[in-house]
Amino acid sequence: MTPAVRTVCFTLAAMSWMILPLWAQPNDPLRDQSTDRLELKDGTQLQGMLLDESPRNLEFLEINRPPGKPMFAVIHTISANNKKRVDKVSGEDRQKLEKLVDRLRNHTQIRAAAKDSLTLKRTKSAILETDQVWEYRGDRFILISPLDEDTTRTFAVRVDQIFQAFEHWLPPKQKPNSPIQIVLFYSIDSYSAYLKKIGLQIDNPAVYVPHTNQVLIGSDLGSFLARLEVASAGHQAMLDQWAEREKRLPDDLNQLAKRLKEAGWSPDAVITEVQTRREAWQRDFKKAQGQIQVVDRRNQSMLDTMMNQATQHLCHESFHAYVENYLYPQGEYEVPIWLNEGLAQLFEHAQFENGTFRIDLPPQELLASLKDRLERDNGLSLQRILQTEAGSFILFENLHEGRLDYDVAWGLAWYLVFQKQLFAPGNLDRYVHKRSQPAPTVEETFGESVSRVQAEWVAFIRQLDS
Repeated sequence: MTPAVRTVCFTLAAMSWMILPLWAQPNDPLRDQSTDRLELKDGTQLQGMLLDESPRNLEFLEINRPPGKPMFAVIHTISANNKKRVDKVSGEDRQKLEKLVDRLRNHTQIRAAAKDSLTLKRTKSAILETDQVWEYRGDRFILISPLDEDTTRTFAVRVDQIFQAFEHWLPPKQKPNSPIQIVLFYSIDSYSAYLKKIGLQIDNPAVYVPHTNQVLIGSDLGSFLARLEVASAGHQAMLDQWAEREKRLPDDLNQLAKRLKEAGWSPDAVITEVQTRREAWQRDFKKAQGQIQVVDRRNQSMLDTMMNQATQHLCHESFHAYVENYLYPQGEYEVPIWLNEGLAQLFEHAQFENGTFRIDLPPQELLASLKDRLERDNGLSLQRILQTEAGSFILFENLHEGRLDYDVAWGLAWYLVFQKQLFAPGNLDRYVHKRSQPAPTVEETFGESVSRVQAEWVAFIRQLDS
């Protein structure tokens, strides 16, 4: 498999971290399931379902069932030049195959592409007021970054993963006129200055601006990376000095031994003193190395935290942008604010781990907070949020204020996704209505009374592990 191949991994229960090629598995683990079959020119054979084929690429979902382990799948994006042949099932067999693939939907992991496989280019940016920014063009977005190349590549990979997740969980219903533009700012100050310039008075560290179709991400990553570069250069200079001293150490100790011998020291005393000096030097060197390593680890931890915070903001605001561009444009549709924000929270709190992106692990801190709330109000907050007008959740307000009940919105979205199969084809549509039509009541939307929804939701949240 070439580095350019992107993969999306699915599992039904516990996740399997090792992708076993089907041709290496004994006794055909999918013998009871008819599948499409893809053979590549290098001899690789895949069983699963062909999702899409164009003159340039194929998307093929490989289904694996390792003996004694849960079934999982991997979506491969493969160059059409590598295809030897593909055989597709049809009729009833295809319907069964589609149902099997759909069952894998909720527990999805998106695997990262290799950073060096992405194409970045230098360009100008009127927004950032500089001609030294990196630009990355994905299938559905353009990323603009004033940060260094490696950091930009990290973000590009993550944004690719995020949009792949959106697309596979919530397939696009339409195509926008222009791609979403995602802008990373060098510092909070430069971000705030731009918001003021376009007339936005908000405290959010990130925001989606619908009328310009821009996701704006503010952080102090740029200034922190600049300080980190200075610190790293200083540390390297110190280590270089120690390296030079280490090269001179044998000669210095030989000179010391010579002076001690000339001063009348006995051979044994000279050896002991030289050894003592060598050990003292080594202790000092290790101490200096240790101090540098402690500072480097602390700096890396701070950098990781800032990267993760910026990524969370990216997930949240990019979801709003995806809904507007590819699902339900606000000029035509009314998306309940609790649903829009709840799903944005679900993606915001997804996990990036071992190079994968997943949403099927509830964030422990948020879940614990929600459970505490339920102990106090037994779910009455759900009734409030279902009746909340959009003004209470304005995108330009602070998304992290507790008064907005975002933990409840997250909990309701989690319930709908993992208990009511919200991501199954067509299910999301029932919670959205066209502006040209009368708005349905909560009872009509959910198909049952609010009190019943509340009781089922509270019971579901309470049984989640926290």
